Amino acid sequence: MKQELTTLQIEKLFEFCSKHFVRFYDLQVELVDHLANAIEEKMDKQKNISFESALEEVHKSFGYKGFAGFVEARASALYQQNKKLRWKLFLEYFTFPKIAFTTFLITCFITIGVLFPKNQLGNVSAIITVLFILLELIVAYRSRRLFKKVTKNLLLISSRYSQGFFSFFAIQFLVQYLHFSDINELSILSYSFFSVTIGLMTITNLSYYELCKKLLKVSYEQYPQAFA
Repeated sequence: MKQELTTLQIEKLFEFCSKHFVRFYDLQVELVDHLANAIEEKMDKQKNISFESALEEVHKSFGYKGFAGFVEARASALYQQNKKLRWKLFLEYFTFPKIAFTTFLITCFITIGVLFPKNQLGNVSAIITVLFILLELIVAYRSRRLFKKVTKNLLLISSRYSQGFFSFFAIQFLVQYLHFSDINELSILSYSFFSVTIGLMTITNLSYYELCKKLLKVSYEQYPQAFA
């Protein structure tokens, strides 16, 4: 009969992973499962080997980098996975039925420009820019609140495609756009370009929030112990 590790030994494996700088709980779960299986096989084949000795041998099999290589590989894989998921969520806004919302949003921005005199388009752009920045802040705040009940570090969440860089780029673009545009002589063509751009940026924000919700759902399903 195959020898199985005790609950106490499993807890020691979690402690061992933490001591060797595996700080993400989901990686610890995956690694502990691998370690436990390898140790049980060793203890089954070598009847006199202790748990500690078996653990040491299994750890050495990871090479001179220890668990670092495993962590790097999983982090890279999850980053790419989440990046693809976010891209997929973004593209959904250009397929039925969400394309209706995308069209409506951009049309609204363009229509606002049509309703105002040409010499006011610069001011309209400035107001819309401020509203977009406000949306950025709201999305950032609400996405953080989504993970409020997560009590353990999860790589699945931490490796999500960051909103920070996009937010910085988007805001810089809008500021430079207004800076180089003649606020009193902004053409309807320039304003239309601005409307399409701000519409796409808004959709990007919404798709990021959807990504956060999906990652939260998957995290809860796979690692309920990580929630308060």
